[in-house]
Amino acid sequence: MTPTPAVNTQSVNSQLIDGLVQTLLALSVKEREVLFQRLEEAKARHDIQEKLCQYEEQYGLSSQEFHAQFLSGALGDSEDYIEWAGFYEMLQPSQSVAA
Repeated sequence: MTPTPAVNTQSVNSQLIDGLVQTLLALSVKEREVLFQRLEEAKARHDIQEKLCQYEEQYGLSSQEFHAQFLSGALGDSEDYIEWAGFYEMLQPSQSVAA
């Protein structure tokens, strides 16, 4: 049986990047602005998710479990907890306020 040749990921990535560049160049200025805004938002969400994972590992609780306990007052108000709650709430869908 002949071994499968290794895929050169660098050339694959280079081809992908070249295709993306061509696509970006075809976008209008407004479309590029929207794209870059969405990329920034996605990066911010990713960074927050990473922070949540760090807290979950550090304290041995899921963010959802932590948040429920935090809101009930069972955990106190350490700086870590306040920051963790803030990050968790930033990723939650907006809740409409009843008028």
